[in-house]
This record gives sequence, structure tokens and C-alpha cells, in this order.
Amino acid sequence: MAEPSDLVQALRGQWDRHPVRAVATLLSLMLLLYRLIVTVRQYRRLRHFNGPPLAAVSRLWLLRAVIGRRGDLDFYHRTAAHFETQVGSLARIGPNDLLNDDPELMKRMLGVRSEYLRSDWYDGMRFNPAKNNVLSWRDENEHFKLRSKMAAGYSGREVANLEQKIDDNLLRLFKLIDGYIDGGKPFDFGRKAQFFTLDVISDLAFGRPFRFLETDSDVYEYIKTTEDSLPMFMVTTVFPWIIGLFASPLFRSLLPSEKDPLGFGKVMGLVLRRAFRLTLEFRIAKQVAAERFGPDKKVQRDMLGSFVAHGLTQEEAESEILLQM
Repeated sequence: MAEPSDLVQALRGQWDRHPVRAVATLLSLMLLLYRLIVTVRQYRRLRHFNGPPLAAVSRLWLLRAVIGRRGDLDFYHRTAAHFETQVGSLARIGPNDLLNDDPELMKRMLGVRSEYLRSDWYDGMRFNPAKNNVLSWRDENEHFKLRSKMAAGYSGREVANLEQKIDDNLLRLFKLIDGYIDGGKPFDFGRKAQFFTLDVISDLAFGRPFRFLETDSDVYEYIKTTEDSLPMFMVTTVFPWIIGLFASPLFRSLLPSEKDPLGFGKVMGLVLRRAFRLTLEFRIAKQVAAERFGPDKKVQRDMLGSFVAHGLTQEEAESEILLQM
């Protein structure tokens, strides 16, 4: 059996012959030890809550649940059994995540002046990775300031012809349906309802509909892009550090511009559109926001006009437009 002094000499020999490899090995061991300590501490902190075994030590179970084809239904069935086997209304779904089914607790958590703070889940709701919106702000003071600028617009008090705009879009929907009935053609009402919803939102928010109903089409392939992007949005809520990566100046400097019409920039734009909608929606958001600022700015009595009138900056407007869309 080797003596301790022999092991020390062997390690010194390795250090002298391969210093870079030795440093890399040492750093890897330190990182592994750190991860082990963090995992054990996280496991112990919530060990008295039941849940899927994998969820106690890794977020991989949570990731698999949120991107499953059955969505929330699958997520509920996976955890319902754990509610029934413990006292209380909480089940463990991640190393630092609990699922609650108690409405009273939810009221207390989400109430005014609640002591509960927003988790990093909300970071995944930054549709512009570099800018928070009214949904993603975790700082309560910043969230309140932004919300106060937007309250009048969302309430509809400062939106001109609100009911008339809804009625106009209803008439467009009825006309579209009548066309299918007169022609004896089947149609997917769910899709037409999406067209109606998006036209109403854009009409109230930006002063004009995006013309989904008028063209009877997925304008800009918006719906397809959104549906393709949803799994990635779910991933970013489970691993919010991805948003931080996309927001870093170094990473952003390596990305082609969303304005690139051809070449690698165009290809990357399509990839990013599916992940974060950085091409299509950013372009629309920037265009719509730009119309409300500058020497030739438009002043309109719609939701965006209300936001701007109450102090929303152009950059904040772009971020909120992405959220509204």
C-alpha cells in the first residue's frame, strides 16, 4: 500500500510534468464538489415535501413536464398523486420548486404587499432578452413604476372607440364565416377565433388591425412562429440563465442583425425567430414604437398612445409591444 508521502510525491510529479492538465483537473474537481454541495443543500432544504424522486435533485423532470405534448394536463397528472400522499397542498417539482393547489395560499402569495418575491421563472418571460417588461420585472418597485404608466391604457379608459373597434372586428369575423357557409366549405373555427383575437388586440393596442380576418391568413406566419417558439419559452422558464446568456453584450455582438436580408444573418434570423421571435416580432415592435417617437411622431388614442403619454420610453414600448403580441 502506498504511503501518503508517496501519493504527495506522485501528485507533485504530475503537476511538474503537466501543469495545465493538473490545473484543469483540479478546477474540475472543485466544480464537481461545489455542485455536489449545492445539490445536497437543495435536497435537504425541501426534503419534507413529496414529489417525483428526480425532481428533488434536478430540474430535468420539470423540463420534461413543461415541454410534454399534453402540457398542463400531463403536468397535473404527474404531480397529483404526490398531493394525496402528504399533509398540506405543496408538492416538490424541482430542487427549489414547489407546486401549490391551495387557492387561499395563492391569494396570499399574489396579494398586495405580499412577502413572497417573484422567482427567476419570470426571467424567462423577457421576450426581449435585454429588456424587462411588465410581466418579467422581479423588482417590485420597478414593476410598480412600469405598471403605473400602463394602467390607464390597459383599463381602456384612454382608448378611443374601444367598443366600435371590437364591433368592427366582429363584423369581419361574421363576414369571413358567412363566406365559408355560402361556399359549403368546412373551416377550423379555432383558427378563425385566433385571427379575431389578434386583430382586436392589434386594433386596440396599436390603432390598426394586423388584417388576419381580412386576408383570412396567418399574417407574417405569426401564429406558426409563436407555436414553434412555445417549447423554447418553456425551456427558458426552467433554465432562466439562458435569457442572461442571450442578453450578454458578448453573445449579442456575435449574432447577425435581424435586419440582414440574406446570407448567414437571414438563416440565423430564422433560427432565432423560432427560439425567441427575434426577427419578425422585433421588426414589428420597433416599427410600431418608432412611429410614436421622434419629430414626426404619431399621437393616437390607443393603448400604446396611452403608455407613451404616461412616460413609457421607446425602448420600454418595444418591449411591451412584444408582450402584447
